[in-house]
Amino acid sequence: MSAPVVWLAGSATARKRAASLIAALDGRAQTLTLGPAGGLEPDLVLGPQPDLALALEACPLELRPGALLVLEPDTPPDGVQGLPCPTLAWGAECATCDAVAPAEPAEAAQAMVQAAQEGRSWPWLERVNVNLPLRDLLGRYAPLASSLAVNPEVGMDHQALDSLGEEDLAQAKQVLTGRRVSVHMPFMDLSPGSPDPAVAGLSVQRLQKAAGWALELGAIRAVVHLGYSPDTHRDLGEFCRRLAKGFAPLAERLHQGGCRMVIENTFEPGPEVLLAAREAIIQAKGPEVGFCLDVGHACCFSTTSLPDWWLALAPYLGEMHLHDNDGTFDHHHPPGCGMVDWAFVGRALASLQTPPLLTIEPHFESNLWAFLRGLEKVLGAPSSYPNG
Repeated sequence: MSAPVVWLAGSATARKRAASLIAALDGRAQTLTLGPAGGLEPDLVLGPQPDLALALEACPLELRPGALLVLEPDTPPDGVQGLPCPTLAWGAECATCDAVAPAEPAEAAQAMVQAAQEGRSWPWLERVNVNLPLRDLLGRYAPLASSLAVNPEVGMDHQALDSLGEEDLAQAKQVLTGRRVSVHMPFMDLSPGSPDPAVAGLSVQRLQKAAGWALELGAIRAVVHLGYSPDTHRDLGEFCRRLAKGFAPLAERLHQGGCRMVIENTFEPGPEVLLAAREAIIQAKGPEVGFCLDVGHACCFSTTSLPDWWLALAPYLGEMHLHDNDGTFDHHHPPGCGMVDWAFVGRALASLQTPPLLTIEPHFESNLWAFLRGLEKVLGAPSSYPNG
C-alpha cells in the first residue's frame, strides 16, 4: 500500500515551525506543503490569499490529499471545507476543521497518518446523487468520475444533444455501470406548453431525444421542467392541456423503460401549477408522474413557504434537489450557506416511510465536498472523525 498524501497549509513561518513534523512524517506519508511564497518555499505556491479548493481543482489525482493539516488554526486558508479528506488543525481548535491534531510533532504526525488511513466517509452517500453534465462526465471530470463511487444525475443539455453520439453514450454507459443513475432533462429555453405549436413541438422533440439517451444509460429518474412563466401562461388550464399533449407520451416512454418522470419546481409561484400539470398528464393517459422538490428554487423563485411546498408535493415526491441561496438568486450554495430551513428539511425527510432520491447540485468539483459537509446538517456527520 502506497504512502498517503498529506497536505500541510500555512505561511512561511508556520512551515518553518513544522519542519520537525514533516520529518516525523518521512516514510509514512508523502507531504505537500501549500501556502504563500516566502522563507522555506512551499511545494505549491498558492499566492497571498491561498484557497485550498482551487488547489484541489488544479491537483492531479495522485497528489490529492488523504488528510490536511492547517498549521495556523487561528488564520486557516480559504477552501478547507472544499476538500474530500479529514481536515485537522495543529494544536488548537479551528472552526473550519474536523478535529485537532496534537501540538507535539511526533503525535501530530501519527494523527495525520491515522486520519489519512481512515479517510472521510459518509454512510448515507449511497442515498445521494450528484449532478454531473454528460459532457463533463466524458470530459474534464472523467478521471474523477471513474475514481469516485458516487451516483450521478447526468445533465443532458443542448450542447450534449448536438455534439455527442452513440460512441459517447457507450463510453458513458461503461463509466456508469453499477451506479444508480438519474438524469436531468434539457430545459434551457424549452417551452413544451407553448401556445405556438412549433415551439412546443420542438421542445418535446428535444426532450424525446434526451429520453432515449436516459433509457440507454439505465436511468431510474428523469427530472423535467415545465417551462412555465406566470406572465406568459396566464390560463393555467390551457397551459396544462397543451403541456400534457407532449408530456403524457414522454412520461409513458420513460415509464415503460423503468424510469419515473418527476417535475421540478422552478419559476412557478406555488405548487398548484405542478399539481395541475400532473393531473393533466394523467388525464391525457400518462403514467403517475411525481415531483422533484428543489428547495433552493422554492427559496429564491417563490413566495410560497417551504413547508407549504412540502405539504402539497410530499405525497408524490420522487426526488429532491438540495442546495442553498440567500433568497435573491439561484446561487447553488452548499446547504447551510443561505436561507433554506435545513432543520425543517431534515424533519420532513424523517417523516417519510420511503425517502425520495436526494440530489445535490454543486457547480464545480471542490464545491461537491462542501455540499457533502453541508448535507451533514440533514443526514448526519461522517461515521467517524479522526481524534474527534
